[in-house]
Amino acid sequence: MKKVALYFGSFNPIHKGHIALAEWVVEQGLCDELIFIVSPQNPLKSTTELAPEFSRYEMCEMACASSRYPERIKVSAVEFVLEKPSYTINTLRYLRENFGAEMEFSLLLGADNIESFDRWRDYEEILRDYRLLVYPREGYTVEKFADGITFLGDAPLFDYAATDIRKEIAEGRNFAARVAPAVAKYIIQNKLYLKHEQ
Repeated sequence: MKKVALYFGSFNPIHKGHIALAEWVVEQGLCDELIFIVSPQNPLKSTTELAPEFSRYEMCEMACASSRYPERIKVSAVEFVLEKPSYTINTLRYLRENFGAEMEFSLLLGADNIESFDRWRDYEEILRDYRLLVYPREGYTVEKFADGITFLGDAPLFDYAATDIRKEIAEGRNFAARVAPAVAKYIIQNKLYLKHEQ
């Protein structure tokens, strides 16, 4: 059975930290394949600075293609066709129903998500039925659900987030070093994250 790690997020935009983490998870043998699940609408996040969902999907596709393991690191738009807002449990149930016979799913998420994990819809079911691979995030602990997760303490840490990149773009600062070259070109060509679009 293929082991598939699902990395849910807005990826607004996807950056080198996301890809480096995905590469590390693959290299550690934690999965056979890692799939970025682009969330069109996270019920716990604001949508004011959100680029169009297909733009975020295309940027993820470019970033995955530029990774060291493009055949094992991929992107999915499965949540685009499911009910919105995007509840992780709904996506997991859909994937299990359609691919559960051939794939075993785990979730890759940051320690920041663990603090609010009990606000997720049917979080007990996720905790019970799926392996949670949790990477460290500065300033966050995983004590709340420590017994139910696999903490990836050695995972690479980056001192920036997508929020920082959006701010750099809006302020006209150089952001290109933080994203794959194709992603930087796409953002510039499509004028994403500029002040007048927020």
